[in-house]
Amino acid sequence: MCWGLFAISMIFCQRQALGQSMIDPQVKEIIWRAFQTNSDLKLQVYDVEKARLEAEGVKTNKLPHVSATGLYGYLHSNGSLDLPTVYLPILNVGLFEGATDFDMSTQAVYAGVSVRQVIFSGLQIPNGERALQEKTKAQNYLAEAGKENIAKMIVFTFDQLMLLDQVDKLILDSEKRLQKEQQKVNQAIVNGMAIPYDREKLKLALLELDEKKVELAGNRDLLIKKIQQETGISTSEVQAVSYHLSPIYLSEIPTDVQERLELKALDASSHAYEYLYKKERGAALPVVFAFGSANYLNVFNSNLTIKNRPILGDVKLANNQLKGSPNVMVGVGVKWDIFNGGEHRNKVKQVKLDQAISTTKRMNAEEKLNLLLDKNKVDYKTVNKKLKVGDQQRRVAENNLLMASRQYQAGLIDITELLATENDWYKVSLNYYSHVLQQRSAALELLHASGKLLSIIHE
Repeated sequence: MCWGLFAISMIFCQRQALGQSMIDPQVKEIIWRAFQTNSDLKLQVYDVEKARLEAEGVKTNKLPHVSATGLYGYLHSNGSLDLPTVYLPILNVGLFEGATDFDMSTQAVYAGVSVRQVIFSGLQIPNGERALQEKTKAQNYLAEAGKENIAKMIVFTFDQLMLLDQVDKLILDSEKRLQKEQQKVNQAIVNGMAIPYDREKLKLALLELDEKKVELAGNRDLLIKKIQQETGISTSEVQAVSYHLSPIYLSEIPTDVQERLELKALDASSHAYEYLYKKERGAALPVVFAFGSANYLNVFNSNLTIKNRPILGDVKLANNQLKGSPNVMVGVGVKWDIFNGGEHRNKVKQVKLDQAISTTKRMNAEEKLNLLLDKNKVDYKTVNKKLKVGDQQRRVAENNLLMASRQYQAGLIDITELLATENDWYKVSLNYYSHVLQQRSAALELLHASGKLLSIIHE
């Protein structure tokens, strides 16, 4: 029983260590900092916020709209007025006979408050709001997808740095062995047991290692600058990151791409077009609104002259003031665009085309992503097999180097054969760690292809 519990705990610890080895915690922290500082991500966040504000703006159309107006004006007018003729029976005189010319002037003051609220919009407002909400979701998914690309790039760049660290260790091991052999050869030359040719061969091999060091330093500087450009951290912070470059073995191979954020963005975009289609169809229905107003009106210093009246001549009328306070009006109104030149029909057709385009994009994207997933599966399996072979080659090369060193000390082989074995060991070891880098890259690409990479970052 105890042995069973011990075995289970060991398996759990191994899995936990494996999960932790996917992405080093130091690298995760730098990735999160990059999410806050990356300029491309900031632009995508602005797009998300803009779409959210657009949705909030549509929602305000359901609320009452209140407006206040204040006016003062002076009116002067010349015109003619034709009223029905009225006869006075006693005088036998017709009033308002024919057209009558008049002059009028007045001043007016107006102030009022009006309220208007949509009661029914043909469901344009709720559908428009939902369309923009789905657009916001799509923008947010694209922003998250951008995070995945940045995270993958940062991890891979740090892995390349860790590979250079492993190469440094390989060079240092070779350098120590060659320097040790060089000391032995120098002593042997003094004792007459070796020739200067052996010393020069060792010297040349050490110079080749120095050349590799210079090349590594240049590559390391480029990688550090690349990380700084994406994350904004200092050189010392990049150099402080150190972890063992070990393979990433996935417990489960992803089988679909439904978690890809790009597909979720296209799904949200498709839903947005569905609501937009409903909105445009609703535009054919009438808009019903309630309204109310309260205002103050004061007409003063009015003068009206009716010209050339029979018997009376010019009739001059005036008033000092005509005031209405308050004037209140409430009611319900309807606005219905019966014909607008085919504009509504064209908009509905455009939205249907956008729906068809969105559906086609979704199908095309899923097809390509499935193909990419299949490719990444093959790459992952292939590089795992190559890694096993590389590990066997490394073990053989280490054993050959140990045997060659002993044979050289026993005088069974010369310095050229020893250096050849040393060079083989270096190449095989470098090839192994290159396979480790490729395996980690293949695993990350597989996680990215299935849409599960960002969840690893969040762990």
